[in-house]
Amino acid sequence: MMLWACSPLQVEFLNSVIVDLQRKNEELKDKLEKMAAAALNGNNPSEMDNNYDKQPAKKKPPPRKFCDICDCFDLHETEDCPLQEQIPDSPQHTTYHGSKSEERPYCDTCEVFGHWTDSCTDDQTF
Repeated sequence: MMLWACSPLQVEFLNSVIVDLQRKNEELKDKLEKMAAAALNGNNPSEMDNNYDKQPAKKKPPPRKFCDICDCFDLHETEDCPLQEQIPDSPQHTTYHGSKSEERPYCDTCEVFGHWTDSCTDDQTF
């Protein structure tokens, strides 16, 4: 009968392998217990988070605000720019408070209300 003789380094290496295998065995037992519990709760084992070593995926930050008029970031959007002037869709209302049935004097030469064309003092000709 022959006995195997091992050096202290070989024994240390074999012990480390055994410890590693025992650790992996415990991890697999824990994983199996989680899968069994998930099956009892009605969950599909593929729905479980089996990738506990992986980092969760980072969310993309929302897009930054940018104004095309000011050419600047993070202050406001182009639609909200204080420099943007809104052109009114309709002309301003008149401030004339006279009677609607009365004809207002209008000058075709200077194109203003207030006097008739024949009494216009504008000397410009078009």
